[in-house]
Amino acid sequence: MRRLLKVILALGLPALTVLLFACTPKAPPPPPPAPSVNSGFVGNDACQPCHEAEFKSHEKTRHRHTLLAATKAVLGSLAPPPGKLPITGNALYEQDQLVIEMPQKDTGEPVPVPIDLALGSGKTGMTYLAVHDQGSVEIRQSYFPDLKAWKFTPGMEKYDEKVVGVSLDVPATIKCIACHAVSVPNGPLLPDRKFLGVGCESCHGPGVAHVDSMNKGETTPGAKIEGLVGASGEVLNNRCGTCHQTAESIEKDNLSKASTNRFQPFGLAQSECFKKSQGKLTCVTCHNPHEDASTDVKGYEKVCLSCHTTPKTVCKVNPKEKCISCHMPSRLTFPNAPLKVKMAEHFIKVFTPKELKAL
Repeated sequence: MRRLLKVILALGLPALTVLLFACTPKAPPPPPPAPSVNSGFVGNDACQPCHEAEFKSHEKTRHRHTLLAATKAVLGSLAPPPGKLPITGNALYEQDQLVIEMPQKDTGEPVPVPIDLALGSGKTGMTYLAVHDQGSVEIRQSYFPDLKAWKFTPGMEKYDEKVVGVSLDVPATIKCIACHAVSVPNGPLLPDRKFLGVGCESCHGPGVAHVDSMNKGETTPGAKIEGLVGASGEVLNNRCGTCHQTAESIEKDNLSKASTNRFQPFGLAQSECFKKSQGKLTCVTCHNPHEDASTDVKGYEKVCLSCHTTPKTVCKVNPKEKCISCHMPSRLTFPNAPLKVKMAEHFIKVFTPKELKAL
């Protein structure tokens, strides 16, 4: 209760009206079942005995580590150094977990607020949440371990310099956490440690019945986990789009339709390759879901060339290579923000020389 009061005292900040950076909203069906510890989720470790190879591979991925407890022990080299944050000047220090000083609404006196979660794997920025029963506070600046620097979370630049964090209500908090966790509790909003990060059940659905039946040696149809081998492009695109966005979620949440590199399923669904593949082109055609996205451009080119083989489909400019740099060029994720991060375009199309030069 004392911790909750400290967080509440630090509130009185502007409400967050859009979900930013690490917080991306969920897409419409067909998604996995709504995250809830009461819906039969068991965690990755329960899958390991039968799926050792997939477990070991996935355990190393950024997806798996995209939500971490905000403690020095867990964050290790990814932890931000203690001291004053730039711009706002408030103090960050370490106890058993990270603690940030936030001004009280009425007096402006600093109040220590424990930070609970770090959203992001550390590949780029990591955003921090102080969670309480009525929602959470999202720290306005994100830490970039590779740069060893703090930068505004895109979209947060608009607030007054004295604003340290932004209040999120319960639904907004759940949206942020749900795309970084296997399951979000019905009660207190902090997930159990075994559900932190995107896990097996994030894609395959709750596994308690399946694990129970396998442990008993049963193979009844009702106890099967949801298999995705052979699923159509539409099904898999929507499944990945649960967090990475689809056309429906873009429209529903009024997100940028120009962000076809950041919202990959949305971009892919607009591509002629996808539309004409009759469901054969999916996210997993190019990406192994149990590994990090490959940086092997030649490997991606092989995928392109496996379909573009006939006179009608082969590229007239270069039929053997450079498919990606021409048709899926990397471009800025947040063009109008100081943060310069690029992602590969997923709206596969013919870019004019002028468009390529402008990237």
